Amino acid sequence: MRAGASGRTILTISPVSGGGRALRAAQLVHDILVAQGRSPELVITESGDHAESVAAAADPSDLVVSLGGDGLHSRVAAGAIDSGALVAPLPGGRGNDFVRALGVPQDTRRSAEALSVATERLVDVGRVGDRHFVGVASVGFDSVANTIANETTWLRGPLVYAWGGLRALLATRPRSFHLTVDGEQRTLTGLNVAVGNSGRYGGGVHICPTAELDDEHLDLLTVAEVSRTAFARILLHSFPGTHLSRPGVATNRARTVHIDADEPLVLFADGDPVGVLPVEITCRPGALRVLA
Repeated sequence: MRAGASGRTILTISPVSGGGRALRAAQLVHDILVAQGRSPELVITESGDHAESVAAAADPSDLVVSLGGDGLHSRVAAGAIDSGALVAPLPGGRGNDFVRALGVPQDTRRSAEALSVATERLVDVGRVGDRHFVGVASVGFDSVANTIANETTWLRGPLVYAWGGLRALLATRPRSFHLTVDGEQRTLTGLNVAVGNSGRYGGGVHICPTAELDDEHLDLLTVAEVSRTAFARILLHSFPGTHLSRPGVATNRARTVHIDADEPLVLFADGDPVGVLPVEITCRPGALRVLA
C-alpha cells in the first residue's frame, strides 16, 4: 500500500509563504493528489498555531501535506509529533531548506508528483522550550539577518536572505555567549551561534554542513570574534559549506545545547523568532515521520 494512503490526506497551505507562492500552487497540488487517488481536505492556515493544531488533530494513518515554507513545516511537524501523523513537506516558501535537506524537488509540481513513489522515513527534530524546529536555530548575526529578511517584502525567493545577511554584516558586533554543550560549559566572545538539525537555512546555505536529519544529534557551529572582512569570507564559504576550516569557526555534535548571553538576544529557528536567551535546545531523535 502506498505510504499515507490508508487514512485521510490533509493539504495544509500557508497563504503568506513565499509571498503567496504556496497559495497560488494550491489548486495544482490538489489536482495532483486527486490524480494519485487521494481525496485531499484543503486547510488554509490562519497562523502557526492553527497549522500545528490541524496536524495534532490528525490520526496516525493520515497524511498531512504541508505546502509552504520552513515556518509552516516546523509547525506542522510539531503537531504531527503529537498525533503520529505522516508529513509530506512541499516547497512553497522563499527558502525551502527543509525540503532541500530531504531531497525533495524544488519545483512544486515535481515534488507533488513524486509523492506517488515517495517512501516514509523517520527524522530528528530540534526543540526549544515548547517550540520545534526542523532546520536551524541560531542567534547573533543570524538574529539580525532574519529580522531584516522577514521585514523585507520587495524581494522574493532566497535573495531576501542574502539581502538580510549583507545588511546584518554591517550591524553585527561581538557578544559574550555562555554555552553548556551536553553538560560541558564554555564561554564564547563571538558573532554567531547556530544549532543545526538539517543544517541548512537561508535558501540553501550549508551553515552546519555535517548535520544529518537522522543521526540523533544536533550540530553546533560557533563563530568567534573575527574582523568584518574575515566574517564576510566565512559567510561566503557557508553557501557551499566550505567554511569549517576558516579561522574562528568551531563545530561539534551534541544532544543538548544551553545558550545564554550578557544581553537578551532573540533566538530564531526556521526563520521565525522562537525565544529570548537563555534557552535550551534539545534533539528529539526520530520523532517525525516524513514522506519524501
